[in-house]
Amino acid sequence: MCGIAGVAGWTDEAVLGEMLARLEHRGPDGEGRFVDEDAGVMLGARRLAIIDLARGDQPVTNEDGTVVVAFNGELYNHAALRDRLREAGHRFRSACDTEVLVHLWEEEGPALVERLDGMFAFSIWDAEAGTLFLARDRLGIKPLYYSDTPDGLVWGSEVPALLAAGVDTALDPAAVYNYFRLGYVPWPRTLFASVASLPPGGLALLTPDGLTVRRYWRLGASGSPSATSVGQAARQLRGLLETAVERRLMADVPVGTFLSGGLDSSAVTALVARRTDDLSTFSVAFPGEPFDESGQARAVADALGTDHHEVAVDLDALTGFGDLVGRLSAPPSHVQFLPIYALSQLARREGVTVALAGEGADELFGGYPRYRQVHRTRWLVGTMPDLAYAAAGRLSRVTPVGHLPLAYLAELRSGEAAVHQHACGFDRFRPPPEAYLDTALDDETAGLAGTIRTAMATSAGSSPGQYLMAYDVAHLLPDFVLYKSDHTSMAASLEVRVPFLDHRIVEFAHRLPAGVRIVPADEKAVVKRAVRDLVPRSVIEREKYGMGLPVDDWFRSDHDGIARWLSESRLAETPFVDADRVLERWADHRHGRGRYGRMLWTMLAFVAWYHEVVARGGHGGARVAVET
Repeated sequence: MCGIAGVAGWTDEAVLGEMLARLEHRGPDGEGRFVDEDAGVMLGARRLAIIDLARGDQPVTNEDGTVVVAFNGELYNHAALRDRLREAGHRFRSACDTEVLVHLWEEEGPALVERLDGMFAFSIWDAEAGTLFLARDRLGIKPLYYSDTPDGLVWGSEVPALLAAGVDTALDPAAVYNYFRLGYVPWPRTLFASVASLPPGGLALLTPDGLTVRRYWRLGASGSPSATSVGQAARQLRGLLETAVERRLMADVPVGTFLSGGLDSSAVTALVARRTDDLSTFSVAFPGEPFDESGQARAVADALGTDHHEVAVDLDALTGFGDLVGRLSAPPSHVQFLPIYALSQLARREGVTVALAGEGADELFGGYPRYRQVHRTRWLVGTMPDLAYAAAGRLSRVTPVGHLPLAYLAELRSGEAAVHQHACGFDRFRPPPEAYLDTALDDETAGLAGTIRTAMATSAGSSPGQYLMAYDVAHLLPDFVLYKSDHTSMAASLEVRVPFLDHRIVEFAHRLPAGVRIVPADEKAVVKRAVRDLVPRSVIEREKYGMGLPVDDWFRSDHDGIARWLSESRLAETPFVDADRVLERWADHRHGRGRYGRMLWTMLAFVAWYHEVVARGGHGGARVAVET
């Protein structure tokens, strides 16, 4: 596990050093650099030592030094690949997974990505071919950003590393709009006009002829069903999950798990506990809050016999907010970033370097209430006459009571509209971005509508629930859930692995029929059936809770951590923000004239991130069209 950075077009080792300094938290165990002055190429890596602790330094070269790689992530099949490459005559100096890549590149070139099983983002420089290659894993678990500037290509694991190389800091208005609309920016955009996010399952090839960016993997809209009943699906999932967890225990350092007490993390923890005698588990406590699940997490830990640890999180977590936000590529738009950061810090203090987590199961197996909600409406959408929808639309414009639900009902006729409503967090029921920004955009001009249509096209079915899950796998997962998991844990120098997002499990779930994947009366029925012998019965039967904090109450307090970022002067100095409107919303919230805690947190995060990160100059870059 590392943070990587590089430049192709010019060399300045001092600049490379500054880029790597911005990534030190991702790799506190060492730093390595490669500079080819003749070719104008620099590669660097910060290392978090996990495999072959003594010999795994990066960058890594082949036998004659003509191929060099800087790698971030883990290859779970590196041992099998190494055996095959040895049979082909390649020699290895270490047992680390990174070294496999240079020899696999010699054998297969860009096609090597098809052989890789894991989470990864890496860069390869082939001096003889004059070719630079970048790649990102299929689901986007590991991040990789790049900027095609007039002076050359710049890339890295986090955007602040690119800014250290002088990349232009001008913000993209459409991306800002989407950040406030969704809480994240869908790839390939980032908040910076000159910086792109390499898509999940994406690769970039820089040759003397120019830069090409394309995707080598994506979910398909066709294929036979992987199972036809919940029971059959559960049996198959159990086998896939057993294998995925086993692979993700590969490490030469202590491995623990994040344990919330919910179904997904409990299932992962139970499978790990069967394979180790000394497992540390970690959970977050929210003292005095109704959504506090720490008691349930302790009960699961006791049942599984783990060494359990917990950390309490409250409003004082904002004290170190500036340190966290300064390490992020985008603002922490949800308050969940704070407890995950505290959890990661706790794990590191207890000597754990790798933690397994349950991310991905909700998006794959219908865990969010919105999936079941749109699934239940399928009969209504299919049976109500067009006249009823037209009437609902007209009534929504003139009815003073209940007009928002009527407007939502009027839009359910379209699968795209249903996905749009849920992806945007029921935007009709909260202030739209134009209510507090000074930019005049809409979903079409900001590209959001097209993003939704493109993601829907990957759905293996035609129900609103399947469309929504296809969108979430395409964007909510990599752009928000996995971004949050990776950047927040790595800010504390902790690696998080996510067994449910083994690409075989993702492909299996994608091919399940809607009626198996989404059971209205039983959320995540397939997962429950698959692990019911592993976890306590209370975990199977309990209602799902999301990790949360009382953000509405926070913004009615006088805490310095809030006032610092939402001061009139800070707001006025932040581009795209209408300071007067934000302060008006905050006053309404504090005096009970509205409930705007979520909006205010998203704004606070944006303001703090802008002032902590977007404070360095650079030179301009151009966007690269990405095949989607």
